[in-house]
Amino acid sequence: MGRRRRNHSDDDDDALEREWLKKRQKSTAKEDDGNRDDDGRSKDETSNQTDKGAAHHNSETAASPAPATKKDDTNSDADKIERLRLKKQLKKQRQKEKKAEAAKQADEARQKKEKEKLQLQKMKKEQATKKNEKKKFSDTKQTNEFKSLRKGVKYLDLKVGNGPVVQHRKKIRVEYTLRAKNHTTGKIIDASKNFGFRLGKGEVIEGYDIGLEGMRVGGIRRLIVPKQAGYHNDDIGAGRGADLYFEIELLYVAP
Repeated sequence: MGRRRRNHSDDDDDALEREWLKKRQKSTAKEDDGNRDDDGRSKDETSNQTDKGAAHHNSETAASPAPATKKDDTNSDADKIERLRLKKQLKKQRQKEKKAEAAKQADEARQKKEKEKLQLQKMKKEQATKKNEKKKFSDTKQTNEFKSLRKGVKYLDLKVGNGPVVQHRKKIRVEYTLRAKNHTTGKIIDASKNFGFRLGKGEVIEGYDIGLEGMRVGGIRRLIVPKQAGYHNDDIGAGRGADLYFEIELLYVAP
């Protein structure tokens, strides 16, 4: 038996089915084209890769430092200026400390020099004082030796005057103290601040006339007058026949 012959309605159905399949294929192709990017990858793949790239970028961003901004540059400049200012301030302070130290050393050197100068002056003064004392002692030693005159009268000049010299029969004035036994601690027998007489006319004891010979106005002299040039055996307060100790300052000599 031969194949059953298809009728016209079957052909129409087949044509409709083919047309439907073709439309469906076109529609599917358009959806696929809409889900792909310019590189031919699907949007899901592109989305996944985009998410991965974003994650990778975020991780790199977190790992690497953020780029310097204008504000960061300003802060950096301010830090540099502050460091320079502090450096200058420290330099000035060091210079000031050096000057202060130099001034201190100069002051110490000056004080040391002045101290040495004062010590040298003190040493020279002490040496001069010792020299004067030695000379004074030598002079005193020499002058402590009384010189003898007539009738046992002795004299010692404590001070040599620079005025006129006494002359016989000229009026003179003296200040005197008369002691017993010695010139310093002996009992005072007589004294006067202004005693006047004529030298060599017998107005006083002979020891006075003899002992004042050669004196000048302003001079001071000590006399030791024995009894033969004094009051002989009379007792005037020092004992009978005792030596008399006079200290006389010549005040005036008449022209």
